[in-house]
Amino acid sequence: MKIVKKIAILNLKNRFPVSLLCRIAGIDRSNFYKWLKSYNPDKYKQLDECIKMIHQLCEQTYGYRRMYLAVKALGFKCNEKLIRKRMKLLGLKCAIRQKKNNYQKSKTETNKKCVNYLNQEFNPYKPNKYYSVDITYLPTKEGMVYLNVIIDLFGKIPVAYLSSNSCNSKLAEDTIDILVNKRKSIKNAMIHSDQGITYLSKDYIKKLADLKVIRSNSKKGYPYDNACSENFFSIFKVEKFYRLGYIPENKEQIDEIVEEYIDFYINKRISLSLNGLTPKQYYDKYINERKRLSLKAS
Repeated sequence: MKIVKKIAILNLKNRFPVSLLCRIAGIDRSNFYKWLKSYNPDKYKQLDECIKMIHQLCEQTYGYRRMYLAVKALGFKCNEKLIRKRMKLLGLKCAIRQKKNNYQKSKTETNKKCVNYLNQEFNPYKPNKYYSVDITYLPTKEGMVYLNVIIDLFGKIPVAYLSSNSCNSKLAEDTIDILVNKRKSIKNAMIHSDQGITYLSKDYIKKLADLKVIRSNSKKGYPYDNACSENFFSIFKVEKFYRLGYIPENKEQIDEIVEEYIDFYINKRISLSLNGLTPKQYYDKYINERKRLSLKAS
């Protein structure tokens, strides 16, 4: 805040006495002149241009913490405090402010049909081990569209997703087919969902059993157990859907919006929980490390 006041004094000092401006701002005059000697308006020119560029590329979704990771990755020597100051001076604000989920462990599952094997273990050590799946509703002018998304909890990557005008078992099963097509085999993997009727249908349960997949379910009415899917939908709606400024026409338009956002989410949106990497970078890092160890072993 003080630096903002000092810059304001600098801009006004040709119109008003410095002593008066310092008194109004609550800043010692000698402190102001000391700062003025070291002040270089072009010192952060390149950094500011970089911050503004990233702010546009990320569609105004980065706060100072993720912005710091992004500029650091480009070779700038800085810290979070500096990035916060520069963003404030540039008038750049994150359009999104997410509340952090305080995950709570659920009580012992009593429904024998639905067992929570995942137990909020959201960070597997490798891909294709734990998945979470959920459905969200998206309004259009032609009616509601249902979006089903399966997320690989390693890197929080939306691997398979499908929309439909009907929320039924077929939507869930067809999304599983997409997952199998992309991952080839999901044998012994775990897929976690809530206890929605879609995921408790006989056909869906049989499909997972035939694929030798472990089925895990949240405690009824306890969203914390499927927090990763809940969080993804929350981010998607806040960063993209609610900012559209219009209601999509139909399912086809929804598909375009979802496709565009998921491409951004996987390939461009860095995550604090992934050490400043995008989901794709995090996944590629794991694959490259496995290749390196394999070559070393041989």
